Amino acid sequence: FTARYTLALSGAPVGEATITLDEPSPGRYRMRSEAAAKGQIAVLLPDRLSEEAEGTFTDTGPQPERYRHERRGGRERESVHIEFDAARDEVRVEEAGTAPARLALKPGMVDPLSLQLRAMWLLRTGRQPETFTLVDDASPNAYTVEDAGRETVQTARGPVEAVALRRGRPGDKRVATFWFAPKFGYIPVQIVHMRKGRETLRMTLLDVAGEAAK
Repeated sequence: FTARYTLALSGAPVGEATITLDEPSPGRYRMRSEAAAKGQIAVLLPDRLSEEAEGTFTDTGPQPERYRHERRGGRERESVHIEFDAARDEVRVEEAGTAPARLALKPGMVDPLSLQLRAMWLLRTGRQPETFTLVDDASPNAYTVEDAGRETVQTARGPVEAVALRRGRPGDKRVATFWFAPKFGYIPVQIVHMRKGRETLRMTLLDVAGEAAK
């Protein structure tokens, strides 16, 4: 599927974001996310954020193999590359400006995009939310995904019934809530990130096409 979203930072609309899921070969996945400001605001916020995750589908759900995050176009630049090496039971993290790190690969370790895909898989297969370790840099954090109930999300495609899953608990330094729509194969129709009780990012569905939308 390919899904487009409105993008708001700290409550102010700034542009659009896109999430794409492909199956480059049987049993494999590639998930990508792009976000950028649009129009006149792009002069003030020229940064473009991109993520890409690759891995395999298994009987126990999607298993990540590599992840890349980059921020470019503005003054601040970021680059993170992560390899999940099951053969060596290790995770290798390369982040611009820091020394490479090697971590022990443990069950439940996922990158940010593979986490979204795993949440979709859990919902589609009727499994319960679970505890996982998010690896987006050399300092992984353990979280529990909690069921936050069902809500109607107002989107450009009209009101959509969605299942809400929350990463972190109210009062935590960082909390993210994802709304997944059964109508669209459980793709996320809204994503909200909170930091110290304040909203920092909101993505809300504009349109979706592909197998998930059928």
